[in-house]
Amino acid sequence: MTTNPLLAFDTSTPTARVAVLSPQGECVASRERTAARHSSNLLALCDEVLREAGARVGDLGGIACGAGPGSFTGLRVGLAVAKGLALPTGLPLVMVSSLEALACDLAARGPESALLLPCLDAGKAQVYARLYAVTPGGPSALGEADWVLSPEDLVALSQEVAGGQSLCAGGSGVDRYLDVFLAALANQAVLASAPGPSAMAVGRLGLEHLGRGQVDDIETAVPRYGRPPDITRPKKALLSR
Repeated sequence: MTTNPLLAFDTSTPTARVAVLSPQGECVASRERTAARHSSNLLALCDEVLREAGARVGDLGGIACGAGPGSFTGLRVGLAVAKGLALPTGLPLVMVSSLEALACDLAARGPESALLLPCLDAGKAQVYARLYAVTPGGPSALGEADWVLSPEDLVALSQEVAGGQSLCAGGSGVDRYLDVFLAALANQAVLASAPGPSAMAVGRLGLEHLGRGQVDDIETAVPRYGRPPDITRPKKALLSR
């Protein structure tokens, strides 16, 4: 386990969230900013929280980065910044599921629920999501993979898997398709307002990973997009056909 502060951030949504955590998981400093692209503000946010924490990059015990799923561009920017800070300093890099971090945020808003359903807007009329069971050790993922489904298919599948158990759902995917979730889950679910994934949740999960010696390889680490990125053919290639 690290004895130095941890820098954590998530860029899976239009809001970049950044925090410095103490080795005990307490918030030392945090910032967030919403923008069309994070490339212009993420490094500035990191600099702000480090200054407030009175720390330099070299003083850190590691960097925790939200891995996705989420915005393709946002995730690429987040990982590029994480690698750019970790590589020259030799700091350990920890990639954390953005859905798991959001599940941790939801756990604080639906403590009586048996299940958590973090949902992130995936665009293309779809939602990234996964069911988590509430356990004494924190959210525990059910199944082997994240879902990327239409909101209608998502609520139907979550009802089937939940089997009548109470659940807490939230995130940008719920916010965007609130009418669908209300119509299907109003009697079964707490629909929480949960801005996130929070940098604090990413950081606390990162500290758990570091405590178990689980770090990611800086050279091979890639975002977990949730689906293959769209590939646009160069205009010249299209015109030459």
